[in-house]
Amino acid sequence: MIEQVKIELTMYGIAEVVKWCIDKNKGRIPGVDTDGFKRMQALLAERPQSGDYFTLDQFWKKKVVLDLTEQEVETIDRCLYDIPNFENVQLPQIRHKFWPKQHSSS
Repeated sequence: MIEQVKIELTMYGIAEVVKWCIDKNKGRIPGVDTDGFKRMQALLAERPQSGDYFTLDQFWKKKVVLDLTEQEVETIDRCLYDIPNFENVQLPQIRHKFWPKQHSSS
């Protein structure tokens, strides 16, 4: 049985994970086509289309608990750390605000 990890993220955090793991990935890190990533994309698709600041602010601050596999968590960690390095840019400091520190399984 696959071990599931519960991760609580805001919608803003999910948007950052999708940005680094799917949009900027360009196939450099495999494993971003799993159910967990598809769920995150589906949650983002629910974004309100109105330009109302309050509604959008509430959406981005909404917290969601995701069930991710350990492999998906490792893939997200790699995306958040490795992709900026591939592009020779600084690691996104915002990462520490939305992505919980993961414990290494060694």
